[in-house]
Formats: sequence, structure tokens, C-alpha cells
Amino acid sequence: MSRLKCMNSTCETAVIGAGIIGVTIAEQLQQRGHQVLLLDKEEPGRGCSYGNAGHFATDVVMPLANLQTIMSLPKLLADPLGPLSIRWQYFPRMLPWLTRFAVAALPGNVRRSCDSLRALNSRSIESYDRLLNRLGLQELMTKEGALTVYESSASIEKNRSQVVQLREFGVEVESLNGEEIRTLEPALSDKVAGGLFFPKTAHTVNPYRLVQSIFTKFRSIGGEFSQRAVAGVRTLANGDTAITLQDGTTLQARKVVIAAGAWSRSLVRHLGYSVPLDSERGYHLMLPDTGCVLTRPMVSFERSFVMTPMEEGLRLAGTVELAGLEAPEDPRRADILFQHARSIIPGLTNQRASRWMGFRPSLPDSLPVIGASPSNSRQLFAFGHQHLGLTQAAITAELIADHMEGRKAELDLSVFSVDRF
Repeated sequence: MSRLKCMNSTCETAVIGAGIIGVTIAEQLQQRGHQVLLLDKEEPGRGCSYGNAGHFATDVVMPLANLQTIMSLPKLLADPLGPLSIRWQYFPRMLPWLTRFAVAALPGNVRRSCDSLRALNSRSIESYDRLLNRLGLQELMTKEGALTVYESSASIEKNRSQVVQLREFGVEVESLNGEEIRTLEPALSDKVAGGLFFPKTAHTVNPYRLVQSIFTKFRSIGGEFSQRAVAGVRTLANGDTAITLQDGTTLQARKVVIAAGAWSRSLVRHLGYSVPLDSERGYHLMLPDTGCVLTRPMVSFERSFVMTPMEEGLRLAGTVELAGLEAPEDPRRADILFQHARSIIPGLTNQRASRWMGFRPSLPDSLPVIGASPSNSRQLFAFGHQHLGLTQAAITAELIADHMEGRKAELDLSVFSVDRF
């Protein structure tokens, strides 16, 4: 391998983290004329970006922190294989995060989070259109909309008020009965009583290939990548950032973007910020031989998981496990997804199924951190996108690049500030 230019002298810009957020930011900056070094301990796209549901979920404007979630917690936590579980050994460490989560669920805070999520999500597809059209990667985004399905009329009634809320926030949504749902997706069981169609959403046929393709374009226009773990960062007297790698090497960057997902917390702490970032461990089960066909992502309202058709098969993804970064995975949480899916799609098969587990970087108010350090405008942050990292990557990259270049932001970034906690 040739020696990296940025490893021999001061970098112009270093981006720490090579998931969908970091790679998209790195490419955006590089194509605008910045010289960028991308750093990650893993191959680009091998973390959460590899195993996500592949859904550009522009319809998700309700934060996870809301009173409905709080009220349902006892029932959810009673089932160790349900949509939400906590490893009780980790509970003491989660308690401060959960306390902030409860505060974020107060009605006024929920409204502010909804406004901010909608501001990001309403721009996300257009941002991806600009990115993918520029790179010639349009085939990696499919615009067939998405469905939420209900298995009972009681669920339909229970969710009517939320449908009204979604429309108030500008989300385009159509209510469908069971027959109309099965017209769109004939593989669905007769037990599906109805659902919602979100025509303005999209999905990718391969999240990992999406990241890798953007990364390849980044490299082709002069971007550099070093697969090394970052141990720490610190601010130098001249405002530059010293980046210490795990092998003891230190490099200097004029500008730095921290986009390290669930591992961002310790890095920003070195710069003087304490953020309540934790991880929601998500699982998927990949079914290469499904025995049926879907054409768009589908969310089960009662079972709280997503089914997305991809070029490698059908991906079943979802559930939240609060257990930190160190605990071993629980394969049962992936396997249970097949049982849920088969209840909705009776013809489903799980031959050659494969499991995966990854770490969603989540903040209690369901909003990411996007923007510059209040104390050093050359240190920027882009992490904590929880379930919406794929959805918000392209708009986040544009916002970071505009902010770095001193352009007027398309939206108010103060609500995403690192010092809001």
C-alpha cells in the first residue's frame, strides 16, 4: 500500500467513522474540494450500516421517547424476546439514559423532537437523489413506498390518532383495508386486517453495497482511507485536532468530523463534552430463499419489526436490546423474527438464514448530534442517528459540509447541538 499523504503531515480534514454517515460526509467534502482522510477500525460499512433494515424511513417523525412508549414499557419488558429488552446487568449503567428518556417523553419535548425529525426526514430523499444521481448510483434506491400492517381492527382503531399526527407533520399516508394491502403485496396472510401506505418513502436493495459504492467514489476522487482504530482526540493550541491512533501514532488535522456512531461518546468526551449516548442493539435475520416475494419494506405494527426485500433475499430486522457494547449477542432475538414474519407471510421459508447484530447509536431525545463544537468551529460532530442513520445520512453530509464552509444552514442546527444536554 502506498503511504497516505495525510499520515505524513497535517491533514486538512479527518472524518472518524466509516459507516453510512461518515462515508457520505467524507465523499461530500472530498467532491467539494477538501482533502479528506477517513478513519475507522473496520472496513467501511461493516457496522450498523451493514445490517440495517435498508428503509429510508421518512415517515418516522415520532421520537421513541413518547408517553405511549413509557406506558407500554412494563408489558414490553416482560417478554425477553419482545420488541424491547434490557440485560438487567446493564440496567444500572442505563439508568441515567432512561431518566433522560423519560424527560424527553414529556409532551412539549416530544413536539420539539417531532419538528426536528421532520425537518431532517423531509429533506432526506431529495438529498439522496442529489447524491446518487451525481455518483450514478440511482439503482441502489428503490421508490416503491412502504407499508405498516395491522393484524386486527383493534390495532387500526388504536393507531388512528397517530395517523392524524403524521398528517399534521406533513407525512403523506394512505389508509388501506386488508384487500387493498394484499393487492399491493399478495404474499400477505388473510389475517392482515389493514394498514398504512407511505408513498414517499424508499429503500435500498443492499445497504452495505450502498456504503461501499459511495466509498469507492470517494477514493476515486482522491479521498484517503486508513483502517486504524482511533484511541483519542485532543485540541491543540492552534485549534487543530491531534488524533491518537491505537497503535500510538498521532496525526494532526486542521478540521475533524466525529461520526463514529456508538463509539463517538468517548471521543467527544476528550473534547470536553459529555453526551448521554448509548447503543440500542439491533438484530436481523437474512432469508436468501424466502419462497415468496415482497416489493417494498413492511412494518408490523403489533410485532414491531421490518421486512425489506433486498437483492440477497428478505431481511427481517428490528427489536431493541439495551445491553451496551460488550455483552455477547443473543441469537434468539434474531431467530424470533422468522416466527413473527411467518405469521404474516405464511409461505415464508428460512433455509440458509443468517443472523446479524449491530449497535445503533442513540440519544434519549431521538435526535442526532449534527454541527460544530461551540468552542471550536473546526471540530464537527455527526452521530447518534439511532434508527435513522441510513435515512438521514445524505442530508447530514450536506449540512456538515455547508457548516464547514460557512454557508447558511438549510435548517436550524442548534436543536442538534452537542451541548444541548
